[in-house]
Amino acid sequence: MATPTKLCVFCRCVEPIAQPCAALPTSKAIELIAPLQAHEETLILGLQQQPSTLCQRCAAFDIVRVFKDSNPLDHTQPEYHALDYRHSSRKYEMNFGELASLILSPSCPLCRLIFRIFPRVGLGSTDVMLKLVPFRSYVQREGWNTFPAQLRANPAIFLGVNSESASIITEREPRPLGGEVHRFGYRTGESMALAATTRSGNAKYLDRFVDVSSFSGVLEDCIKNHPATCQVTASPELSLTRMIDVIDRKVVPYPHHCDYFALSYVWGGVMPASDGLENKTLPNTIEDAIAVTRKLGRRYLWVDALCIDQTPNPTPIQRAEKEKQLKIMDQIYSSATLTLVAVSGDNSNAGLPGVTRPRTHQVRETIAGHTFFTVPPTAGEEIAASTWSTRAWTLQESMLSVRYLYFTSTQVEFACAGHKVPESLEITKSVPSWPQSMPGRFKSIDLVLSQWKQAPDDLLGSMYWGIVHNYTARRMTNDEDSLNALAGLIAVLEKKAPAAVCVWGLPLKAFPRFLGWMHLCEGGTPKRREAFPSWSWAGWEGEAALVEVLEMSREERRLKFRDLTCDMEIQYLGANGSQIEVEGWRVCLEIRTEPLSEALFPGTHKMMGYVKERNFDHNNTIPSGGYECLVVERFAYRTSRDGPVFQKVFMIVLEFGRVGSGVAKRKTFITLNTVAGVDFMSLGPVKERVLLE
Repeated sequence: MATPTKLCVFCRCVEPIAQPCAALPTSKAIELIAPLQAHEETLILGLQQQPSTLCQRCAAFDIVRVFKDSNPLDHTQPEYHALDYRHSSRKYEMNFGELASLILSPSCPLCRLIFRIFPRVGLGSTDVMLKLVPFRSYVQREGWNTFPAQLRANPAIFLGVNSESASIITEREPRPLGGEVHRFGYRTGESMALAATTRSGNAKYLDRFVDVSSFSGVLEDCIKNHPATCQVTASPELSLTRMIDVIDRKVVPYPHHCDYFALSYVWGGVMPASDGLENKTLPNTIEDAIAVTRKLGRRYLWVDALCIDQTPNPTPIQRAEKEKQLKIMDQIYSSATLTLVAVSGDNSNAGLPGVTRPRTHQVRETIAGHTFFTVPPTAGEEIAASTWSTRAWTLQESMLSVRYLYFTSTQVEFACAGHKVPESLEITKSVPSWPQSMPGRFKSIDLVLSQWKQAPDDLLGSMYWGIVHNYTARRMTNDEDSLNALAGLIAVLEKKAPAAVCVWGLPLKAFPRFLGWMHLCEGGTPKRREAFPSWSWAGWEGEAALVEVLEMSREERRLKFRDLTCDMEIQYLGANGSQIEVEGWRVCLEIRTEPLSEALFPGTHKMMGYVKERNFDHNNTIPSGGYECLVVERFAYRTSRDGPVFQKVFMIVLEFGRVGSGVAKRKTFITLNTVAGVDFMSLGPVKERVLLE
C-alpha cells in the first residue's frame, strides 16, 4: 500500500503525511515560506501526468459553483460590512484550519492550484487560520478604488488564500512629495481564475514568450493622446551622450532629436566584452533590450554600460566626460520615449523574461470540464520584491522616466502617467495608474507648488528627504558612486528651485538645518566613506533621514507643539572643496550614562535633561564623557496651556582630529530633551564659526 503523501508548502516538495517537514519552523512564528523554486514547475507537470481526482475537501467545495454564483463585494460597498453578507459569503469559502496541519493532496488538481498560489510572506505563525476566498479581480490592482465605474462593473472572480494577517494589506509608501501615501487595501500574492469567463477584467493564461509587438499600440496611443502628462522633449544636453544603433550594432554620437529607448537594469558585476556589441555576445539583458527596441520599431537604445565610458582607469579627460554624463541622467531618462525595465534577476545576464528565454509557468488544471489557472502577483508586487528596486542607481531611473515597459519573471506591464496595461489581464481599456505612480512624478511639480498650502520651501524640503531616505536605504557596489547615482534627481530639484543648489548632496543654502540628518538605527553602525565629507550623508553608508520635527513645515510644527518657538538655527556661510564654514552655537556637553544618557549641569552631578542618539528607542547608546556639540536648531514648547516650558535641542557631535587645525568632523547626531523649566542657555553655549570637513 502506497504511503499517503502531501504537497508541503514549507519545503515545496511532496513528502509523507506522517513525516514532519524538516523545514517546518521549530517555533510558531514564521516570516517566510520557501520562495518560488524552479523545480516546482517540473514537480507539478509530473503530477499532472498521473491519475488525478479531487480530494474529499475540494470535491465538497464545488469550485465551479463558487466562480459562477458567488458575488463578493469590496469594502467600499456598504453591504460588505453587513452581518448578513458575511454569513452568506461563508458558503463560498474553503477553510484550511491551521497552517501547520494543512494537507494538500498531490493527486488533487485543486490542491495543486492552491499549492502554487500559497502565500510566501506575511503569514505570521504556524497556527494562523487560513481559508480560500473569492474576491473581485480588480481588488488585486493597486489603487483600484480610483478606477472608473465601468472597470468595476460585472468583474471577474478570482480565488486567493486569506487570513487575518496575509493577502490583504494597506500600503504605506514614502513618496517624493513628502509624507506617506495611504491607499485602500488591495490583495497581494497569487490567485486563481476561471478561463473563458465573460466577466470583465479576467486574467489571461500567458504564453511562455511575450509578444512584444502587442505593446506597440498602447505605446503609440500614449504618444498621441497623452501630450500633457507624458510629453517627452529632447534636451540640448543630450548631445553629450551616445546611443546604441540597434540596426548597425554600433555606438554612435547622439543623433539630434532621435527617438530612443533607455534600459534600466541590475549590472551585478557583469561587464560587457569590448567586442560584445559587434559579435552579438553582450549580457543577456542588453541583447534582449536590443531585440525589444527593434520589435517596437526604434533604432536607438541607451544603455549605461555601453553609452558611458567605463574605462577602469580613466584619464582626467575621460573622468570629466563621465561626470558630465552622470549629471544629465535626468535628461537621458526623461527624454527617452520608453524605458525598458529588467525587474527580475540579480545581474545583466538574467535577460528580459519571455523575450528569448521562457518565463515562469502558470499552473493550469481541468476540473469538472472547466479550465482553471493560476494568476501571477501584480507587476507592482514583483517590482517591490526585486533586486532592481534595492539598487541605488535604479531609483532615479524609476522616477525620471515617462513611460515604462516592465519585464518581471511572470509578465510584462506598460505604465505611463496616464494608465497601466498589464499583460496578465483581459481588458479592453487600460487600467488607470494610481495618481502618485512612478511615471512623471516630477512633471507636475510646478503645478503642485502653485497650489500647495504650505510654503514652497517646505514642499521641496519634504520632497528632498523623501528621495534621500529612499536612496540611502538602497545598496550600491562602489562607494565612489555615493553621489553619482543620485546626480540626475538632484539636478531636477536644483532646476525646480535654483536656491536649493546642493553642496555634496545637501541643499545647505536653502536648508542649513538639513545638517541635522541622522542615520536610522535599524541600519546598525554606519560605515564611513572617506572620499566624501563627514557632514554629508554621502560620506556614510546607511539609511539616512532628517529627524521628523526638523522636516515638518512651520504649520505642522505649530499643530504638534503648543506655544512653540524655534531659534538657534545653524547658518551656512560657504564651501571650499569638501570643507564648509557654518555659524552656530557650540557647547561642551557632559553626558553620564548610568544607565540612561543624561546631560549634566557644568561642574555638577545634577541632571538637566536626557540625551538621545539618532532615533534609537532608548537613550543609553552614548558612553559617559564630554562631547563637543554644534546646535542645529532649538525648540521651546509647552505640553499644556499653563505648564512649564520644555526644550528640544538638536545637535551634531563634533570630533576634532588634528590638534590646532580648528576643523571638525561629524561624529553622530543627538537630541537633548531638557527637564521642565530648564533653559539650554544655562550650559553656556557660544556662538561662533566652525569649519566642518
